Amino acid sequence: MDFSAQSNISFIKQKIGDLEKITDQDNPYTRIVFSKKFYEARSWLKNEYQKLGLIVSTDDAGNLIGLLKSKTNTEKVVIIGSHIDTVPSGGRFDGIAGVVAALCVVKHIKENDINLPFNLAVYDYLGEELNDWSISCIGTRGMIGALNNEILSRSNSSGEILKDEIDKIGGKSNLLTKPFSIIENIVACLELHIEQGKVLEQKNIDIGIVRSIPSISRFSVEVNGQAGHSGTILMDQRADALVTSSEIITFVNKLALTLAKESNQHFVSTIGKINIHPNAAAIIPGKVEMTIDLRASSKSSRDQYIKELEKQIETMNQSGPCKIKMKNIAFAPYVEMDKELVKLFKVSSDEYGFSNIIMDSGAGHDTAHLSRVAPASMIFVPCMDGLSHCPEEYAEISDVSKGTAVLFKMVEKLANSNQN
Repeated sequence: MDFSAQSNISFIKQKIGDLEKITDQDNPYTRIVFSKKFYEARSWLKNEYQKLGLIVSTDDAGNLIGLLKSKTNTEKVVIIGSHIDTVPSGGRFDGIAGVVAALCVVKHIKENDINLPFNLAVYDYLGEELNDWSISCIGTRGMIGALNNEILSRSNSSGEILKDEIDKIGGKSNLLTKPFSIIENIVACLELHIEQGKVLEQKNIDIGIVRSIPSISRFSVEVNGQAGHSGTILMDQRADALVTSSEIITFVNKLALTLAKESNQHFVSTIGKINIHPNAAAIIPGKVEMTIDLRASSKSSRDQYIKELEKQIETMNQSGPCKIKMKNIAFAPYVEMDKELVKLFKVSSDEYGFSNIIMDSGAGHDTAHLSRVAPASMIFVPCMDGLSHCPEEYAEISDVSKGTAVLFKMVEKLANSNQN
């Protein structure tokens, strides 16, 4: 089946191109949440909403919404979208492809005067990427009431408080203690995203239909030693925080490798952020701060990992020269996508003749949080070499276009099944 009528490839290419220009010029592609470039991108998106005749608003969690109202008097809503913020030196497609695909779906519906039995809302979820407040998915956590006072009161490295930033962008941080009322009226939450892995590309598959998203845990680790002169403190007299940290890094990597093989399910652990103090060539490191990122489909494997890591740290505290503290700073549980929506995504893909597979996600997504309170599902499109969170991230526009057509077909099928 020809999909070009439902998925305007030139529109998709143009809009992705527009957003890629909104970046820190010295550090492409960077558009950190709440930054000047992020606000600039939000202004661009508001304009795109308005050009499509959508009702523009910002909800209490700071999500930017473009609403296509049904001609039927209803509060029911289908949500489509993703995010336009990036990690530092990120890519042009992560999140962006999903927002542009949603715009393209609305464009087709408007141009063909298709009446839906529910409202259709395009969402730019606020702050999906992990940020300087050590929290990801700000907007969707806010929607489901998962932003507590401790998180909202966090300060970043510049002393800016998270709840103040949410308020500045148009949210209401004092109203984020319980799930939003809109949740009761959600028919489905749908998201298109690049895979950020190699499975689809290596198997030459058009569409990945996501059935589960792993739990994501983050821990802060602080290693305290003693700073000193690098030329005068002898090797056996040192409390080098960086040396101790390297032992933890090696242990974490080996432990994750072992558990991944044993569980035969998705299991990965990474230490990708390290701060060394005082970070000078002639000074023994006196303090190291780092963040552990753990993603697991198996609860038992996650529990075993934490137990063995805590035991290792206790042993190092008793026998080593440095003192180590570990704290849990974030957790999102393992979730499964709505089974009926997964089936419908497969039918939608099959109708176009697109090759597809049911698969598990390795990354976290806003849809994971929404799936805890409403029917939700998502699809992946291939990306080159599985690269993501880097400037080399790339997806063929034709692949994004195929995914967009499937997204439209899903909305169409939901409309047919929700007719009065």
